[in-house]
Amino acid sequence: MEKNNRILIVDDQEDLCEQLAKLLVNSGQPNKTASLVKSMRARLMGLEDKSREQPKRLPQYDIDTASQGEDAFEMVKAALENKAPYAVVFTDMRMPPGWDGLKTAKKIREVDKNIEIVVMTAFADHDQETISNEIGTPEKLLYIKKPFQAEEIFQLALSLTAKWNFEELERNRRIWLEKLILCMRKIKFSEDGNDSYRAILEALLTFTGSSKGLMALWSENVGKWVLKAFRNLSEEDSSYFLQKNSADLRNATANQNNFAGTYLIPLKNSEVSAFVAIYDARTINDPEWYKLMNVLSMTVLENIEKITLDEKQKLDSTSTRDLINIVREIRSSAEELKEKYEKEDSLQIILEKVDTILEKSKRKG
Repeated sequence: MEKNNRILIVDDQEDLCEQLAKLLVNSGQPNKTASLVKSMRARLMGLEDKSREQPKRLPQYDIDTASQGEDAFEMVKAALENKAPYAVVFTDMRMPPGWDGLKTAKKIREVDKNIEIVVMTAFADHDQETISNEIGTPEKLLYIKKPFQAEEIFQLALSLTAKWNFEELERNRRIWLEKLILCMRKIKFSEDGNDSYRAILEALLTFTGSSKGLMALWSENVGKWVLKAFRNLSEEDSSYFLQKNSADLRNATANQNNFAGTYLIPLKNSEVSAFVAIYDARTINDPEWYKLMNVLSMTVLENIEKITLDEKQKLDSTSTRDLINIVREIRSSAEELKEKYEKEDSLQIILEKVDTILEKSKRKG
């Protein structure tokens, strides 16, 4: 997942805002003066020059500034609406003539429960307990007194953005797990074969955040893909997709992100060959998401195998019943022939053979 390193700095002294922004923007850049000094020292002492080594890369921050609390509040709201929230906000305490830092932080917390807030001040207008009680969520609130060192800001920005991203990842993983459970329930409680295929498609669409796709099963009997379910596609378009990509679908063995404009999920084992193709799927570049996707795919495959087995058994049972009915009709006809022509010996032999066939059919059924 893409890291969120967005930071908002709020202070009525615009020059201080700019200084802090420059400090954070430059924090990920190598210090050329320090590197030069280290290089000269190494040469003079005959040591290995490590200044040329690639330094550990620090985050590149995306910095915004505001001079008033009201502006900061609106910026936080807009960021949330645009699905690009701030990870951290640094706010001064005194910012005349508008909201002070306490009110600003409190209003921001009301709309964003996850943002990390750092309150900066040179004055003891409020004690830390009051600030904590007013703003709420104390585990996401820090208090720092001016003047502070640049290293303090660096470290706060680094640790708090990392904390926000870790917690966001955990929140997302919890959402994925809940979605997985919901999808598995959809599959489990589907009623019959056709309903089960629709439930499978719905489950995979839900997990991938899509609403458009199709599902098909390979039939050895007819030697082609058989459409089992589709959503927000016409049957004609779905059938065309099967026809156009038939050979490639047969050969596909792993999930593919761009298969004929879809996210392809092959569902195959020694007994079953099926697939689900999803349009506009929102896949997540996170190992945990793919693990849950694999769990869901395995559940789907097991379910398809069960459906096809049930359908085969039902078909076999129907064929057996049909055979029994045919044999019964033959026996009835033979009885009529016996009564009509009174050829008892030959007809009796026929009847005995029919009875034998009928008994075997019953045992098979």
